[in-house]
Amino acid sequence: MKQERNAHRLDLVEENGRLVIGRAQKGAIIGRVVGSVLIGLLGLAALVLGADGFVGVCGFLLLIVFGIVLPIVVVKRHNQDHSLELTPEAFTLFRRVGRTQETVHRVSWSNVLSVGTVRFGNQPEAPNIPSVVVLGASGIGRRPTVRTLFMREIRGERVTLNQPLAIGRWELVGLLAEAQKRFAPKPAEQ
Repeated sequence: MKQERNAHRLDLVEENGRLVIGRAQKGAIIGRVVGSVLIGLLGLAALVLGADGFVGVCGFLLLIVFGIVLPIVVVKRHNQDHSLELTPEAFTLFRRVGRTQETVHRVSWSNVLSVGTVRFGNQPEAPNIPSVVVLGASGIGRRPTVRTLFMREIRGERVTLNQPLAIGRWELVGLLAEAQKRFAPKPAEQ
């Protein structure tokens, strides 16, 4: 099913010249805010029930972090409207804040080395975030180059796509991998 949707999306890119994937639905953001506030209320309940010492400190931290800080961060991040544009030449991630539009990443298909996922913090419970290793990218979201550990050989630049988009993480990884196969220039045969 996902492969069929991705193949249809890539056919649309070839027919129309581009495909724009907009931001995620508001329901996902509302769920994150409500879930975070509920966890913060657990901290408040611990304080109301008279928790002392370490449990009281943990309850206070739950209340502050999950009840106040995290909902503010989620709402601010949601106010940044991200969209991903696919063309036969490149993919571009845009960010709109108010009336201004910025190019976060622009990568041509010929520069894409690999498409996969990455976890931050090397924690098994950390989510897999779509990641593309490229030879070079442009935009305001550029990251340092990825190098091998001992030889300092340059392996490329990592572009992570952890913005809330109207496509799931695994479906996005599959779409980018298929787009790279389809749109990357083929080496000339001799």
